[in-house]
Amino acid sequence: MTPACIRIGEEICRVKSPEKLASNMDSSIWVNCRFDDCDLSGAQISNSMFTECHFKSVCLYWCHAFRAAFIDCEFVDCDLRGAFDEARFVKCRFTDCEVGDNNLGGTTEWEDAVSIECVVRGEALPIVAAS
Repeated sequence: MTPACIRIGEEICRVKSPEKLASNMDSSIWVNCRFDDCDLSGAQISNSMFTECHFKSVCLYWCHAFRAAFIDCEFVDCDLRGAFDEARFVKCRFTDCEVGDNNLGGTTEWEDAVSIECVVRGEALPIVAAS
């Protein structure tokens, strides 16, 4: 896999659409980046890797994060009602993140997602095993 882009140590603040970050966030690598007050609703971040990234007040509502990996990341006051199916969360921290029903009344479920050694303060992550 050749990444679409590699970003290291960037601070991304007050972005109001995923198109402003990159033409294609799929299959990208993000290392030690900070996302603050960003609306990334509907972002395509499938097969992307985030390592040591900090997400504060980030909306990932209806994002498509199939097989994305998050390693040693922190999520604070984020809307995580996206499709994180088969995503991997390793040693991540979640504080007061929204993972409940979507705006159409549907339940947020992350099928086959994995959480390893994560700390969650607030709502439990909606990880479910495949049926």
